[in-house]
Amino acid sequence: MITQNDISLQFLALDFGAESGRGELIALYENKIQIEEIHRFPNRPVNLCGTLFWDFPFLFAELLTTLRVCADKNLSLNGIGINTWGVDFGLLGEDGKILANPVHYRDARTYKIHEYSDLIMSREEIFAATACEPWAISSLFQLLAMQRDHSPILKMASSFLNMPDLFNYCLTGKKVSERSIASTSNLMRIDGDWCHDTIHQFQLPDIFEELVEPGTVIGNMRPEIAPRPKMANIPIIATCSHDTAAVAAAVPASGDNWAFLSSGTWSILGRLRSEPVTTPEFLENGFSNEYTLGGWFLCRNIIGLWLLQELYRKWDTSADPWNYNRMMAEASQAKSGPIIDVADKCLLAPDDMEESLLGLAHRFQQPLPDSRGELIRCVLESLALEYAYRLELLCSLSQESVDSLFLVGGGSANKLLCQFTANACRIPVYAGEQQCTSLGNALTQAYALDLIQEPGEIRHIMRNSFELTTYEPMDSSFWTDRLGQYKP
Repeated sequence: MITQNDISLQFLALDFGAESGRGELIALYENKIQIEEIHRFPNRPVNLCGTLFWDFPFLFAELLTTLRVCADKNLSLNGIGINTWGVDFGLLGEDGKILANPVHYRDARTYKIHEYSDLIMSREEIFAATACEPWAISSLFQLLAMQRDHSPILKMASSFLNMPDLFNYCLTGKKVSERSIASTSNLMRIDGDWCHDTIHQFQLPDIFEELVEPGTVIGNMRPEIAPRPKMANIPIIATCSHDTAAVAAAVPASGDNWAFLSSGTWSILGRLRSEPVTTPEFLENGFSNEYTLGGWFLCRNIIGLWLLQELYRKWDTSADPWNYNRMMAEASQAKSGPIIDVADKCLLAPDDMEESLLGLAHRFQQPLPDSRGELIRCVLESLALEYAYRLELLCSLSQESVDSLFLVGGGSANKLLCQFTANACRIPVYAGEQQCTSLGNALTQAYALDLIQEPGEIRHIMRNSFELTTYEPMDSSFWTDRLGQYKP
């Protein structure tokens, strides 16, 4: 529990994830930071007449509920910052009103959108211009789907705001676009301005607002929505508004030759760079560049704990229910068995994850696991090998070495995954704080208020505040052989 007698500075980090959201109170005191969750809520999309929407009014209502919790606790906040997932957006009309609920990135409107976009501009050209992998779900392609379908909403739009910018607008009445979230859109140039050439080439309307750096004070809360009058004086800050950018800002590393792995439902492997890389071989291998506090990071999306979460969901309600602790205990006792390609598309949204994993092993003539414990170990070892393969590829393409890996997020609590990752990568793995996103959000707020002078101080505060668990690589020859089998 954080008490006001213990601290000198307090920040509210609002972290909107694709499945849930939460408000975190972060206290900064004498170069150390503490975190306390004060409100949590679900984030459930709604299918209306065949279109999958985010329930933005509900989410904003939960934001206001979080503010009321702060008011009821008599918290003295120094700043408020919001981060969300990437790519999605809202559109405003000339009167400043939201024209429609934002559409979910999983909506079917972008299905086969590249058949439309490739006639105008190739994926390679878009990547070279924006440094962002041209995913069909990115903001650019969502706008192109609206254009292709002659959307009346696009015709009425006068402002484009990505999700965190939309929340900030509703809080302050000010329209700005923050660069870390804009970097997920395929609409921002490498120099940090909007990519007007791409926008004009696709004949999209000029509806894009001023771009600002992460760590920019936007303004104060509108008095009419502040739970208490004094809360209207709290600065609303454009933090690292993309959740992965907030993680990248708060990795508790030092030196230069390190990479990070943000491990959750999805995993993101990343490495900071002063400049993005846009050569075709990076695009061909699924790498992208995103913006964070102080510069860019090269990254690769990889499937993550989703595989275990789906097994848990099935087994928890079976005739022989297993909880998460039992899953890990059985896996630790199981013998090494098959390895599977966790990047296979059949694992993205299967009806039955267990059957899909077994089918994948059978398809590639791997011996089938003899027990649930062996299947879990197969998943964990295969994930570690996928991380190692992608890290090796990153180093090879960039001609740079990495001598340590910082693993943050929910996966940092999984001791088996951390150890297997160290073994497969053949470098030390340092497991850090699970709530790295909210901490990066809050410390970027402190940077915006000149309470932190440069991005490296954020990493120092993180190291000073949370203990890292070190996993040294073991069984080198065994794991070298396994990696050769995984991606020969």
